[in-house]
Amino acid sequence: MLVEVLLASAVALVIWVLIFRSEENPLDKLPGPPKRPVIGNAWELFKYPPDKLLDLLVDSWKTYGNRFVFKILGIRVLHIAGPEDIEVVLSHTKNIKKSIFYRFLRDWLGDGLLLSTGTHWHARRKILTPTFHFNILKSFSIIMEEKVQDLVTMLKTKKGEPVDLMPMISDFTLYTICETAMGTKLDSDKTSTANDYKSAILEIGMVTLNRITRFWQHNDTIFNLTSQGRKFSKYLETAHAFADKVIMERKEGRALKQTIEAQDPVDGIGTKRRLAMLDLLLEAQEKGQIDIAGIKEEVNTFMFEGHDTTAMAITFGLMLLADHDDVQERVYEEVQSILVGAARPITLADLPEMKYLDAVIKEILRVYPSVPIIGRETVEDFMLGDVLVKKGSTVDVNIYLMHHNPALYPQPELFQPDRFLEGEARHPYAYVPFSAGPRNCIGQRYALQEMKITLSEIIRNFKLVPKVKGFRPTLKADLVLRPADPIYVKFLTR
Repeated sequence: MLVEVLLASAVALVIWVLIFRSEENPLDKLPGPPKRPVIGNAWELFKYPPDKLLDLLVDSWKTYGNRFVFKILGIRVLHIAGPEDIEVVLSHTKNIKKSIFYRFLRDWLGDGLLLSTGTHWHARRKILTPTFHFNILKSFSIIMEEKVQDLVTMLKTKKGEPVDLMPMISDFTLYTICETAMGTKLDSDKTSTANDYKSAILEIGMVTLNRITRFWQHNDTIFNLTSQGRKFSKYLETAHAFADKVIMERKEGRALKQTIEAQDPVDGIGTKRRLAMLDLLLEAQEKGQIDIAGIKEEVNTFMFEGHDTTAMAITFGLMLLADHDDVQERVYEEVQSILVGAARPITLADLPEMKYLDAVIKEILRVYPSVPIIGRETVEDFMLGDVLVKKGSTVDVNIYLMHHNPALYPQPELFQPDRFLEGEARHPYAYVPFSAGPRNCIGQRYALQEMKITLSEIIRNFKLVPKVKGFRPTLKADLVLRPADPIYVKFLTR
């Protein structure tokens, strides 16, 4: 502890000197919480528990409007929540670099697609884009349907008892991303390893959030000496070990898979069997386009993003459907009208017909966007309306705040899917659950497909009932938006 205090004091002294030599910044004229000399808002942020930071942002937005600034020592963080401002930032073709705070994840995700920028990001995106081609998503839909049928079978064993959603749905999405994008099936003997991985991701998120609010831990040397730094290293080892195992198993099975495909190269829909993102990465390695370190970066990135964000969206979605019987019944009736009473599985061809479920999913992601904030570091000056945002500034795009703006969505806390059926005219950037612009989410179609298959099959088989009518969990935002409290739903067989 003494070492940490001494190092923090030394860093603070250096920063003090740097601050007093810095020039004026136009962002200092924007509203925001009162700032102390030198440290800015660092003390107030430190006092806030990390899991309450979303509340701080909501309160600041209600007080100061769609533009407000926090200052942490010499770092100015401009928060924006208006669609016009968000369009300027997300559509910018040069300012695509993630903000300084994302570097806290670099030891975990390296220069994977989430954190990389410039030509490196463009090259990786080009390699990975074919993973989400429509024809490959067809093959993924078959696996998704298999996994949701396993989920339905398991839920039937609960016989209407309340189920804690988050661990169950997290299992489901992790198993699904492993078998689709990674081509690796998680059998029952890997359950404990998978659970360790999921726990590690949760802890990494909370440690990272805790680090952001403690300015002295922004320095890597100091952070690594703290108990939080040691905890981060421990969970990082678990996360990396799981991803490395997935890569190793896919490489070992690749020769056998290629032999089988040489004998029977296509399945019934004209697509290579079980084509996985990891296969494309391994092929790129053979062509010299990426090395094994790069493959590990992308696997770690997609293992996290491909299961955690979707798990939260489905969890919140089931909670909302259970609490809104009228919405749930409309989804059920729509699915039944498409299937015409047939007992067959839901197919990819059925999904475009589910117009009401489309609106339901959009409203789920409006109320609970999986990624509530996107941070950017500007690499060149730009104008935000009449405000000059200088190179090196940090800009946080507050998706959660915008999605709850009553000027854009009347009674924003209410769950009303009809908002997306009535053809209301909105700003094109007023709804961005998957970001937008050149750096939009590469896995958007995958996530929506998984949500649609999962929710339609569950509603088809069960009537959902909340354990407590009207329950809404406390929210916390670390790497994704999460419920701080367990969410329980009863699944009553139809």
